[in-house]
Amino acid sequence: MRITKIEKVKFRKNAFKMLFENGDSDSIIVLADTVVKFGLKVGEELSNDRYKEVVSYDKSNRIMLDALALVASRSYSSNGLREKLLQKGYDKDKTLNVVKRLEELNYINDDKFSKSYAIYLSRKGKGEFAIKSELEKQGVDKFLIMEALDEAKSQEEPYERIVKTMRSKFKNFEWKDKNEVRKAAAFFLRRGFSSESIAKAFREYKNLSID
Repeated sequence: MRITKIEKVKFRKNAFKMLFENGDSDSIIVLADTVVKFGLKVGEELSNDRYKEVVSYDKSNRIMLDALALVASRSYSSNGLREKLLQKGYDKDKTLNVVKRLEELNYINDDKFSKSYAIYLSRKGKGEFAIKSELEKQGVDKFLIMEALDEAKSQEEPYERIVKTMRSKFKNFEWKDKNEVRKAAAFFLRRGFSSESIAKAFREYKNLSID
């Protein structure tokens, strides 16, 4: 197949339309990098194998560029990034290769992601169960989740976070009112804190109130 025309695609950055002998009915859109990589030019005859190589490279390159744009905007786990790319309709095998390459380059790192995300959620007032659940949704390995929880605890124990919240949200808390105690406990349970952390925090807060 012979290339008859290579033209810039309007309103699409770094994209070129490559036409073959049959005109618009026989054309593909490729990235500028693909054109340069293969030295594509008008009049060139492409064998079927070379054509397939061009198309395969261009598809992988599109996934890589999209993946880089995603990780530049926010942190992702390996599984989270993979799912995001697959939702865009990209080929599964090529997507897996791109994610693996980004892991090798350390652009995505589940260990760092899980620890920083756990600390972030903890500071947002989430308990250990809620943090664990969120990391599981991101497809993080169980061992890394446990390490992330330990890292969050080293920054601030769950019961300490509860005490801080009690000071701001339950300033006039009445310990003798069982309904208030139940409501407060239910509030922290919904936030994913364990009953042990809640009980410890309540004891600590009560002692502070007495003092």
